[in-house]
Amino acid sequence: MIFIPISTDAPIYHFPFGTVALIVTNVVVFFATGTDLSEAIDAYGLHHGSGFTPIQWVTSNFIHGGFFHLVGNMIFLWGFGIIVEGKIGWLQFVPMYLGIGILECLLEQAIFGYSDEVSFGASAIIFGLMVISLIWAPQNEFTVFLWLFIRFWIFDISVVAFALLNLLISFAMMFLMHLLGSQMNSELLHLLGAGVGGAFGIAYLKLKLVDCEGWDIISVMTGNTPNSEAYLSLGYQEARRRRRNTTKAKRVRPFIPDPKSQLGKASPERFDQYLDANKLTAAFAEFERIRHRNQEWSPQPEQLLKLARGLRTASEMEKSVKAYREFVEAQPQFTLASLELAEIFVYVQERPSAAMRLLNRCEVETFSEKQQQRHQQATYHSQRMIDDGIIEIDLQL
Repeated sequence: MIFIPISTDAPIYHFPFGTVALIVTNVVVFFATGTDLSEAIDAYGLHHGSGFTPIQWVTSNFIHGGFFHLVGNMIFLWGFGIIVEGKIGWLQFVPMYLGIGILECLLEQAIFGYSDEVSFGASAIIFGLMVISLIWAPQNEFTVFLWLFIRFWIFDISVVAFALLNLLISFAMMFLMHLLGSQMNSELLHLLGAGVGGAFGIAYLKLKLVDCEGWDIISVMTGNTPNSEAYLSLGYQEARRRRRNTTKAKRVRPFIPDPKSQLGKASPERFDQYLDANKLTAAFAEFERIRHRNQEWSPQPEQLLKLARGLRTASEMEKSVKAYREFVEAQPQFTLASLELAEIFVYVQERPSAAMRLLNRCEVETFSEKQQQRHQQATYHSQRMIDDGIIEIDLQL
C-alpha cells in the first residue's frame, strides 16, 4: 500500500525555502554516501549503546537506508514541511526541524542505552512535523494518493484524520512487533519523534510564536474558531462568562407590540429606552415601526452600531445585517463594522461575494493584530467558497 500526501489547502504565508533546502541536503547526502551505505550508517548513524554522541544527533537524521526510504521520507517532508514552514518561515522552521531530530536522538540514547542498535533517517522528525501540522492546522485538508494492489485513488482528507491514521498504523505496527519480540523498533522511534514534535507544536502555541488564525487544535476543541461566537464578537465572551456565573432561569420574552397596530405610537424616545435597557429585539421592532412612518429618520451612528452588535450577540443575524448595512452606508470610514458584517456573510449566511466586497473596503492597517487576523481569515474563507462555486442569489451588499 502507498498512501502519500500530494498537496494541501492550508494557507502558506512563507515560501518553503527551508523545506526545499532540507530535501536537497538529504538527497545530496544520500548520493554522497551511497557508494558504501553500511560504512556511512556505521560512521554517522545513531549508536544507542555508545553513550551520548551529540554529533550523531545531527548526522543520523540525514542518513537513509535506501532509495525508497529516501523518496518516501522526502515526499512526507514536503507535505508536512510546507504546512509548518508556511506558518513560521524558514528561519524558525530549520532550527525546529533540527531541534526535533536532536532532542529525539538524545531521548533515544537515554532510553535505549542498553541496546547495540543503530538508527538513522528523517522519519522521526517527519512524524514530529506531522503532529505539529495536526496541532496547527487540523481542519485543513490534504489531497492524497492511495495505491492498494492494482487500484489507486486520489481524494481529500483532513490533516487531523491523515495524521491520526498514520499514528494509529504506527501504534498497531509497534504493538505487533512487540508481540514478535522486538523491544525497540522503527515504529517506536517514529512515535517518539511524534511526541517531541507535539511538544514543539504546543510550546509554539502557548508562547504565541505561531499564528494559526484561530484554527489550531485547541481552538477547534474548545469551539473558539473564527466562525464561533467567541471569535465573531467580544460580546459573546461576556455573555458566556455571564451564563457561567448565573443559574439557569427561564427568560420571559418582553411583550412587543404589533408593528401594524402601533404605528401611531412608535417614537424615537421609546427606541432610545429600549436600546438603553439592552432590549435589542424590542429596539429593532421600534426602529422598523418608526421607519415605516418616517423614512428619513435615523438613530445616532453609535446607537445603530450598538443595535447591530447587540443583535449579532443575540444571534438575531437577519436583523443584525439590516442594522449593519445602514451603519456601513452612513459611516463607511468605520471599516471595522464592514469586517463584522462580512464575518456574518461568510460564516453564517454563506455569501462570500458580498463578504469579499466589504473586506476589500477595510482599512486593515488601522486594525489591531487580532482584527487583522480576523480579516485575513474571513478573506481566505470567502475566496475558498467562491472557488468552490458557491452562488449567491441576493446581489446586495
